[in-house]
Amino acid sequence: MIADPTISSHIEGLANTYNESVSPVGDRCVKVRVQSADSDRVVGGFANAWPSELGDRPALWIPASSIAEARLEATAGAKTVSDSRSLVTSPVLLAVRPQLKDALAQQTWATLPQLQSSPAAMNALKLPGWGTLKLALPTHSNGDAASLAAEAVAAAAAPSGAPATSGMSGVNSLLRGQPKLDDAELGTAMDALLNASDPATAPVHAVATTEQQIFQRGTSLDDAKSSLAGWLPPGPTATADYPTVLLSGDWLEKEQVTAASEFARYLRKPEQLAELAKAGFRAEGTTPPSSDVTSFSQLAAPLSIGDNTMRVTVANATAAPTGSPAVTIMLDQSMPTEEGGKSRLANVVAAINGRLKALPDTASVGLWTFDGTEGRSEVSTGPLAEPVSGQRRSDALTSTLDEQSASGGGAVSFTTLRMIYNEALSKYREGQTNSILVITTGPHTDQSLDGPGLQEFIRGAYDPAKPVAVNVIDFGSGSDRATWEAVAQASSGTYQHVSSSASPELTTAVNTLLG
Repeated sequence: MIADPTISSHIEGLANTYNESVSPVGDRCVKVRVQSADSDRVVGGFANAWPSELGDRPALWIPASSIAEARLEATAGAKTVSDSRSLVTSPVLLAVRPQLKDALAQQTWATLPQLQSSPAAMNALKLPGWGTLKLALPTHSNGDAASLAAEAVAAAAAPSGAPATSGMSGVNSLLRGQPKLDDAELGTAMDALLNASDPATAPVHAVATTEQQIFQRGTSLDDAKSSLAGWLPPGPTATADYPTVLLSGDWLEKEQVTAASEFARYLRKPEQLAELAKAGFRAEGTTPPSSDVTSFSQLAAPLSIGDNTMRVTVANATAAPTGSPAVTIMLDQSMPTEEGGKSRLANVVAAINGRLKALPDTASVGLWTFDGTEGRSEVSTGPLAEPVSGQRRSDALTSTLDEQSASGGGAVSFTTLRMIYNEALSKYREGQTNSILVITTGPHTDQSLDGPGLQEFIRGAYDPAKPVAVNVIDFGSGSDRATWEAVAQASSGTYQHVSSSASPELTTAVNTLLG
């Protein structure tokens, strides 16, 4: 089995005890072996090659939250999960110095983005000299706390009745305003918070993490009460719910499935839950340990932002915070190949739509499509909030993308890019990162422009004073690859080959290159 790093050592201890007395399953003697890995490695392993250092694919997985399970199902299909239920929980708090906890008393998840971005925000909290909130959101060894905090901020910042994605601008403000640290490890952020001699000038003022992690850090401090506290924002509680996810697939034998289910039941027995509670997790029927840094107070109802699709969308957008780009999407319609139960084009459209929801209204986006006959402008490039044919440009883009149908028979990609590049230069948007995002399978079928000709055109047209990067997501494996790599390089863009559209690799590429 695999468990999140924030709980794996505790599960391993329980597994060792279990293995001493476990009965055979059928005619097999089955032992539970615990590997520690964060959710990105597990989800990525199901999408692509499984990391050999993690051993075989697991029968049981305990991620930090059901966000990870939603991402796995989006990648490998719902059939991969046969059962899932929460084992223990831990709410997301801000780890802060005690004086900041008192100052945050009237704040909420919705007010954090302003505190993060306004230069003298802390003056209003009667903390002169503190500057901004300096909230760090570590993504490693932090129990999905960054993604869970993002859900809470998005839900709080969204207009009443609107989906959580409508509040992603607040999340982006938090992410863009993060303190610059050496890495994304929780320990690095906590050290920066606690080791400064003067809290006001510390590189970090707050860290989004779980109550359990704050409790654990408190046990290692000499004078914990005067140096560390946990602040719980009011309202619905962002919660790491640590589900026991029983997996199903052809890599498992029947005895492994049975053993995984029995171990999951074992973990829910009072004795095991009591052990997990001692480590700072909340578990049904247990008493929390005493702590100088957190009170284990009663919680409001858990936060819910919608179905798994919504959770995956917010998580993906959080993984790659947005700027305010000016980008024209150039989409190949000749992508009928089925991957993950849908056409490649449908998977690409879903990835683009997910990213569009996270972009700020000031982002400028347009859409061209091309097939074997011609390239055509579908939606002109401009601010997402700007009206186009009686609707917001963002809505026009989404509806146009949803109407796309996969075709076969070639792709006039080179001549289409030439048209778009000339237009992007003539309508260059100052103060924004200007680019063209080419998404194609190929091979090109242009009669009037070959690969060397396209490269020569881009090298001649590229203007350092008005840089327009050509970024390429390429599913193809033919002769076009060298051309696309050269075009991206000549325009200071990025080339990325993606093997399958039914993988997190595509989502990451779209999130990164769309802005």
